[in-house]
Amino acid sequence: MERESVLTAVDDVLAAVVRGDGGCLVVEGPPGIGKTRVLAAAVDRARAAGVGVALGRAAEYVELPLAPLLGGLRSGEPPVLDEARAAELVHLGSVEHNRYWLVERLTELVERHVRHRPLMIVLDDAQWADELTLAALRVMVPALRTAPVLWLIARRPAGAGSPVGDVVGHLVDDGARRVELHPLSDAAVAEVVRASLAAEPDQGLLDLAVRTGNNPFLLEELLRTLREEGRVRIADGVASAVAPGLPTTFLTSVAQRMRWRSESYRRLLEAAAVLGRPFTVHEAAGVTGRPSGDLLGVVEEAVDSGMLVDDDARLAFRHDILREAVYDGIVGPVRSALHREASLLLRASGAVVEAACHLVRSGTTDERAVPLLREAARSVAHAAPGVAADMVLQAVDLMAETDPARPVAAAEAVRLLAAAGRVVRARELGERVLRETLPAEVEAEVLLGLAEAVKHAGHESVVLEYARRALDRPGVPDRARAHLHAIQAHGHLQADDLVGADRAGGRAAELGEATGEHAAVVFGLAAQSVGAQARGDLGAAIVIATRAVDIAERFGGDARHRHPRLWLAPALAAADRFTEASAVFEIGRREAERLGTGWSLPLWHYYLAELHVAEGRVADAQAEAEAGLRVAERLDIRAMASSLEAVLARAAVRRDALTEAREHLGRVRALVDSGIGVVSENLRWTRALVLDALGKRTEAWLAVRGIVEKLDERVLLLVRDPGAGPQLVRLALRAGGRRQAEGVVDAVRSLAADNPGVASLTGAAAHAEGLLTGDPAAFDLAVRAYRESPRPFALASALEDGARVTRDRDAAVGFLNEALARYATTGARRDTGRVRRRLRGLGVRPLAAAAGRRPATGWDSLTESELRVVRLVAEGLTNRETAGRLFLSPHTVDSHLRHAFAKLGLSSRVELTRRVLEHDSVG
Repeated sequence: MERESVLTAVDDVLAAVVRGDGGCLVVEGPPGIGKTRVLAAAVDRARAAGVGVALGRAAEYVELPLAPLLGGLRSGEPPVLDEARAAELVHLGSVEHNRYWLVERLTELVERHVRHRPLMIVLDDAQWADELTLAALRVMVPALRTAPVLWLIARRPAGAGSPVGDVVGHLVDDGARRVELHPLSDAAVAEVVRASLAAEPDQGLLDLAVRTGNNPFLLEELLRTLREEGRVRIADGVASAVAPGLPTTFLTSVAQRMRWRSESYRRLLEAAAVLGRPFTVHEAAGVTGRPSGDLLGVVEEAVDSGMLVDDDARLAFRHDILREAVYDGIVGPVRSALHREASLLLRASGAVVEAACHLVRSGTTDERAVPLLREAARSVAHAAPGVAADMVLQAVDLMAETDPARPVAAAEAVRLLAAAGRVVRARELGERVLRETLPAEVEAEVLLGLAEAVKHAGHESVVLEYARRALDRPGVPDRARAHLHAIQAHGHLQADDLVGADRAGGRAAELGEATGEHAAVVFGLAAQSVGAQARGDLGAAIVIATRAVDIAERFGGDARHRHPRLWLAPALAAADRFTEASAVFEIGRREAERLGTGWSLPLWHYYLAELHVAEGRVADAQAEAEAGLRVAERLDIRAMASSLEAVLARAAVRRDALTEAREHLGRVRALVDSGIGVVSENLRWTRALVLDALGKRTEAWLAVRGIVEKLDERVLLLVRDPGAGPQLVRLALRAGGRRQAEGVVDAVRSLAADNPGVASLTGAAAHAEGLLTGDPAAFDLAVRAYRESPRPFALASALEDGARVTRDRDAAVGFLNEALARYATTGARRDTGRVRRRLRGLGVRPLAAAAGRRPATGWDSLTESELRVVRLVAEGLTNRETAGRLFLSPHTVDSHLRHAFAKLGLSSRVELTRRVLEHDSVG
C-alpha cells in the first residue's frame, strides 16, 4: 500500500476515535520501508485533531517487561502514567507475581484517562515486543474497543507462529485493520533520485538505485553515500554514477562510510550496535573500555555524520537499519566480546535481565554464567515466563551433565514453559530429561511440572499418565506424592471419573495433612466435594468444601491459590442456597483476580453462568459464559472451553435460538474430539436438550440413556439440575422406556430423601412421579415444594405439566398463565412460545404483560443487567468501576456492553452516553 493510502487509513481511524470509537491499525513492512515515518505523520495528525499521543517503542533488549507500553503511557501530555504510578504498578505486579492484575489495572487507567480526551497509543518496532507487552495487547486492545483509544502498531513481517504474529492475528480476527507498506514503484524511485540530485538520472544510475529493492531508506542512504563521496557526475542536467568502487549493498555502503573514520568512531558505533537500544555515553564507554570523556568528540562526529541522533538524553541510531548494518559488519569474535562486556556493565548496574540477554548473545560456554541466567530468570518469571524459560534453558545447556543441579533447573524450565503456554516445548524438554537417571524427588518434580503444563490445556488423559508415572516411582517423598495425588484427582474430574477423583482427593488430603502441604489438602478436598455431590450427599459436599476454604484462609500461600470457594459455591447452589452461593462466588472471584490465578477465571465464569441458568437469568448466564470464553482465549486456558460452550448451547435453547444452540453444540463436540474434557452429564444433557428442541426426540433419548442407566451410582446431573429428573422421565416415556422412567423416579425420590430440606429435590421427586403416573396430586405437591425453592424453571415446568392432567379448565388456564409469567421473566422465549400456543388452544388469549416478547433491538430490548451496566458506563465509570458497583467481573461487564451496543446499533461509549441522555430526557 502506498504511504498516502496508509495515511488515509490513519485519518479514517482517527476520525472514528474523535467520535468516540476505539480502533486498532497494524502497519507492516520490512525495515526502511517507511513505517516510522508513517507513525510520525500519524502522530502529527493526531495532535492536530486534539487526540493525545502515547508513543512507545520496543527494543531487542529490555530490562523491564512491559517497558514499551509503560514508556509510551508515560510519554503523553498529560501522561496516562506518571513515573511514581508506573513504578508502583510494576512493584505491585512483581510482588504479587500477577501479570494479569497488572494488565487489568493498566486497562482501567487508560479507560479513565480517555474520559477527558481521546488517545492514540503507538507501538513502533512491535516485532521486538516482550512477552508481557504482547499479552497486554491481546487483552487491552479488545477490552478498550468501545473507548476512544486508537492503537497504532508498526512491525516488521514475522514468520508463521511467531509470538507477535499470533497476537496480531488475534487482533485482526477481532476487528483490527492491517495495512502493508510496499516498496516504491520504479517511477517513484526515479522521482526520488531526481529530487535528491536536482538532475535527470541516466539509466545506469536508475539501475543502481533499484538495487536497493526500491526501499525508501536504503535509497536515501545510497544517494547520501554517492553525494558524500563524490561519486555522482552531473553534466547538462543529467546525473550519472561514477562506476569504480560503487557500494553493491547497504552493508557495503555503511562499511565504506565508516572506513575513513577514526578507530574511536568505529568502536563507538560497534558498542552502540551491540547495546541494541538508546544508550548513554557512560554505557558506550563501559563497553569500549574507554573513559567517557574520550568519547565526547567522537559522539559529536557520529551525530554530525547522521549515524546517531539525540534521543531524550540518550543516543540512538538514526534508523535501526543503520544499527543492524553496523552490527552485521562486526567480526564474530569481536561481537561476542562486546556482548560479554555489555553483560558485565549491565549486571554491575543492576540490569540483570538485560545482562543475561547479552550473555546469551555472546555465545558463552562458561558455566560461570549459570548463576546470572538463573537469577535473571527468577526476577522476570512472574511477568515473562517465556523469557525466563529461555534463560533457564540456556543455563541448562551450560551446566555439566554430571551437575546434580541440572535436572532441578530443567524441571524449573518445564514449569516456566508451561506457564508461558509453550506446552509442546515443555513436554519435549520434560521427556528428554526423564530419559536421564534422576533422583526420585527430581523425577517426580519434572512429572508434576509436566502434569501442570498440560492440565490447563485440557488434556486430562496426559495429566493422569504423568501423575501415574510419578506415583509408581519408588522413593518419591510423601510431600511430592500429596501434590501428585491432588493433580491426579482433578485430572480424574476432567476425565469424568468421579470415583477416581474422590479416591485420589482423599489420598492427597491425607498425605498433605501429614506433611504440611496445605495446597495439596485443599485441592484434594475440592475433588472430594465434587465426589460427594456425584453421590448425592450435599451435606458432605458442603462440609468438605467449607473445610477446604477454612484451611486456605488459615494457611494462605499456595493453598489460597487453589481457590476452594470454586467448589463450595456449586455445592451450596445444589442445596438451593443461592444467596450464599452468590456471596461465595463474589468473594472468591475477587480474590482470584487480585491473586492473578488466571487458570481459575474461566471456572468462576462457568459456575456463575450455571447458577444464573438455575436462577432463570438466561441473558446473564449467556454474558458470563461468553466472558469466560474470552478470558480463556486471551489467557490460552482451554480446559473449560467445552463446558462454557455447553452453557451457551443450553441458554440458546431457552432463548429459542436453535441455530446458535446447534453451533455451540458443534463446538463442544469439536473441543471434546481435540482432547478437551467435559463432564459426561454436561455433554450428554446439552446434546439431548438441543436435539429435543429440534424435534429429534429419539436421538435426544439416546443421548441421555447412559446417564439414566448409571443413576444408581451417580446422580450428579440431578444434583446440579433437579429439573433434569422430570425431563428425563419425559424423554424416556416418549421413547417407550417406562422401565427407565421408573428408574429415574426412584433415583430422584431417593436423592430427595437423602437431602431433606432441599425443596427443589422434593419438588423434582413429586414432579417426576406425576409425569410417570399422571396423578394430579403429585403435581400439586411438586408445585408447593417448588414454590419454596429458588428455581423458576422447575416451578414453571410443574405448572405447565399440572395443567395437562387437571380436569378443571379454569385451573389449567391459571396454571398456564402463571407458568407463562414465570417463563417470560427469565427470557425463555422457547418456553414462553410453547405455553402461549397451549393457551390459545384452550381458546384463551395470553395475558399481554406475561406474553409480551422482548424486541430484538432498541432500548426495550435491553435486559435489566444490561440496563444497569449501560447507565453506569454512561455516567463515565470504567468497566472495573462498573463491575465493582454491580459485583460483577469486568469481563462480564464487557459482555453486557457488547450485547447492548449490538442491540442499540452503537460502537462507542460516547454514542451510548448520548443515547442514555436522549432516552432519559424523553422519559
